[in-house]
Amino acid sequence: MRFLVPFLLTLMALGLGSLLWWQLYRRHRYSGGKRPNLFPALLAIGVICRLAYTFLTPTFYAPDEQSHFNHIKYIATHGEFAIQTTKLGDSTNEWEHNQPPLYYLALAPLYRFAEVIGLNQTGSVLFLRSFSFLLWLLNIWFGVTLLNRLQITDKIVRTFFLGLLCLLPTYTFSSAAINNDNLLITLGGALLCLLSRRDYSVKVSLLAGLLLGLALLTKQSAVVFIPIIVALGLVEMLKQRVSWNSGLTFLALALGSAFLLYLPWAIRNWQVYHSLTPEFAVVDAIKWPSFAYGCASAAHNLVKTFWAVSGIANDVGYPFPLLGMLFLIACFGAGQLGLQRKRSFDALHSPANRPLLLAMRIGVFINLLLVLRFGYLFGMGQGRHLFPVLFPIALLLGNWLRSLNVKKLEVHIAGCWILYAVTFAAYSLACFPR
Repeated sequence: MRFLVPFLLTLMALGLGSLLWWQLYRRHRYSGGKRPNLFPALLAIGVICRLAYTFLTPTFYAPDEQSHFNHIKYIATHGEFAIQTTKLGDSTNEWEHNQPPLYYLALAPLYRFAEVIGLNQTGSVLFLRSFSFLLWLLNIWFGVTLLNRLQITDKIVRTFFLGLLCLLPTYTFSSAAINNDNLLITLGGALLCLLSRRDYSVKVSLLAGLLLGLALLTKQSAVVFIPIIVALGLVEMLKQRVSWNSGLTFLALALGSAFLLYLPWAIRNWQVYHSLTPEFAVVDAIKWPSFAYGCASAAHNLVKTFWAVSGIANDVGYPFPLLGMLFLIACFGAGQLGLQRKRSFDALHSPANRPLLLAMRIGVFINLLLVLRFGYLFGMGQGRHLFPVLFPIALLLGNWLRSLNVKKLEVHIAGCWILYAVTFAAYSLACFPR
């Protein structure tokens, strides 16, 4: 009986997802040669899955959700910043107290409002989860704006990009839970969207610094946006698209203003923890049997948790992450095929887009190294730590997949994302305790 219910619900979701896929195909087939807009379907399924996770996931049954909730509660109740005194796994569930304060400051008034209107703990959790849902909707808007500013009109790339943002299973689950990753992801999306304007005026430079500073005050992994900004400025100057005077002014204003915003918190970290990044205050380093084993474990955990995991400790997953891994291999294989055939990606690689695309890919590479380092040191490098650079990851994989010579490929991409998200959501919710 324990396995029968998840199996039956997953089977029903498989049938429903397949039906939706077929309906999309039929609609495309009989559309008189016009390509229908697939985004509304992707967005609608993304909304439904997130609402299901928001209301049906048991209280605190998402990674570190109770610890994030306790941090919000502490700030709302005491009116001061918390200090980390316990480690990961302690019964007090306070191992997020060392995190930068912006996310918790933003949600403290919502927690107080939930108290005022008489919501119990479960009601407060649902209320705070709704903030993550709204952040995801905002990030979708930034994603669409980025596509339009980069003038990417290719249906395959756009469908893959929006499908990943709406229906990537792990992101679908985590963006309906209480965690500071969701604010960081949205601030990162806003920053990349701003940089896509190709405007290096004083006003835009200061706005970029503001967004970077707020991101750093949300989570320390926001440092990945620093090399993106630096690489973009350097490439624009080397390509002589921007004068050295304007480029250096842009870098100085953006990085300088972000530094000033983050400086008070950095000083506090040093005074309280004697470290600018107090990660060792939370968890002790792992001693692996060998360097190779540790690296392999960190890489496996990263790839697995990027695609499809849920539950209090990412305990709900296989066999669904395997499907994502196969999908990744297919994207890479298609990309290599495209290189051999010398297929042109003019929409994505237009001269105007190249500096930002190169900078974003550098950011993805650096973020990947940072997450692998975190995984090797503490065994905690997860796929959601790559979500701040989800925009360039989606563009890269969609660009690769475009090389497949498949009719109505964008319809099959949309159908695949819908099937993946719906079946995993049903499987997860069936596996969660009641």
